[in-house]
Amino acid sequence: MATANTQSSDSLFEPRKNGSVERGFVSDSIAAGVIFALVLTVGQRFIGFGRGVLFCRLMTEQELGQWSMVWSYLMLLAPLTVLGLPGCFGKFTEHYRQRGQLKTFIGRIAAISFAMTCLMSGLIVIFPTQISWILFRDTSQSGLVQLLGGALIVVSASNFLASLMESLCQVRTVTIMRFITGTMFAIVGTGILMVWDDGASAATLAFAISCLAGMLPACWVMWKCRAGIRNGGDLLTQSTMWKRVAPFAMWMWATNLVSNLIEVSDRYMLLHWSNLSPDLAQGSVGQYHSGRVVPLLMVSVATMVAGVLIPYLSRAWEAGNKPKLTKQLNWTVKIVSIGFTTGGILVLLLSPLLFNVILQGRYNGGLSVLPLTLVYCIWFGLSTVAQDYLWVAEKGKWATLIGVAGLVVNILLNMILIPLIGLPGAVIGTACGNATLVVLVIGLNHRFGCRSDTGIWLCAAIPLILLLNTPLAVLAMVAVLVFCVFSDWILSVEEKSDLKLIFRKNVGKFLPVK
Repeated sequence: MATANTQSSDSLFEPRKNGSVERGFVSDSIAAGVIFALVLTVGQRFIGFGRGVLFCRLMTEQELGQWSMVWSYLMLLAPLTVLGLPGCFGKFTEHYRQRGQLKTFIGRIAAISFAMTCLMSGLIVIFPTQISWILFRDTSQSGLVQLLGGALIVVSASNFLASLMESLCQVRTVTIMRFITGTMFAIVGTGILMVWDDGASAATLAFAISCLAGMLPACWVMWKCRAGIRNGGDLLTQSTMWKRVAPFAMWMWATNLVSNLIEVSDRYMLLHWSNLSPDLAQGSVGQYHSGRVVPLLMVSVATMVAGVLIPYLSRAWEAGNKPKLTKQLNWTVKIVSIGFTTGGILVLLLSPLLFNVILQGRYNGGLSVLPLTLVYCIWFGLSTVAQDYLWVAEKGKWATLIGVAGLVVNILLNMILIPLIGLPGAVIGTACGNATLVVLVIGLNHRFGCRSDTGIWLCAAIPLILLLNTPLAVLAMVAVLVFCVFSDWILSVEEKSDLKLIFRKNVGKFLPVK
């Protein structure tokens, strides 16, 4: 019997039989990795914010609405077409690495993902008129649809490499990929918008170019550290692999589908369910997009945190260390809630400057729904992070069922409210759907062994502070922070101790912390 590859993923070099040395993968620690990712992501998000504002200024409401839908369709179709398979990396990469079967595992996932993406892209390009009506309620957008079909291949490849890098605990590489993508998108997108009349098409082309540039760090790391991906154990048969991977992938695929449907459903229903003409409906989506520019930055940060976190949770699960897993997840959920709500208050304080001055008062509809949009985006982020436990514990079907419940609430309320009150109705429906997600995922985590305390439930409610008028919201957030420091209601003694330790270990390298 062949010996499984038990080389530690924390090792930098792997010896060859002839005595030479090959470079393998070096895992980033969870604290250092998350801190690095957050620091660089903050810079990226500032760039993304600037890009979003420039897009709002350079596009008409209708063009902005079209681009908003293109973005959402790319985020929906990229994981949909690959059947959720790259989403398995976070769970199974460590499993097959320890058994010396990683190369086979990755190769099979890559082959199927590439074939399915090309098939979907081909269908979009071949039938642009029909798909244009389905996606935009407008048959004149066939050129934009064909661009979307081409961009889908690039976006899927970028997502594949990012998922693989995350599963190998290459947090810095993933963060640099996203930083390059975001920076290039801002630069190239603004440049193309200035010379191309069709704003949505210009933005789509720019996004595809930026994703291509963003893949370069992952390609370089994969080549440099190719020794870390090779077979050294027993032959991995098709049946053995797919019996283990397929159920997980199926539920991951279904959950991604439901999650992305939740994200796009309110704007899709604004297009198809409102009493407005197609042009006015697209303009309403554009108004909504302006109010989502900043809140969606929080969602993207939460998605990044969830992706970074799951391989570490998987390692704790494989080691049978459930207390460590529970502590890591609950601590992260609390910090995300407190940090995002504090950021939301800052956004509300600056919103008059953003909407009335920078955006020249063109997007008052987006300003009116900004507070509730912030709340539901934070809830969506919390549910995204919290459901990592369900995936690690191989309870993925429950994550899917939670998403279905949230989607049903979302759609039913949108059906009722959009014809009555338009854009505000879409936001209310989405907020109620995301509240459903948070409550159910925390409850099921507790049910399946990830014990939640009072602080978790309080953190789930903290974002509601943003619905107060701004001065009261500031006072309420100060009170929350005081409770965090001087009581154990939100952060436990152990969690506060861990915070101090992480701060000293990572920030103390650069500051004279005693």
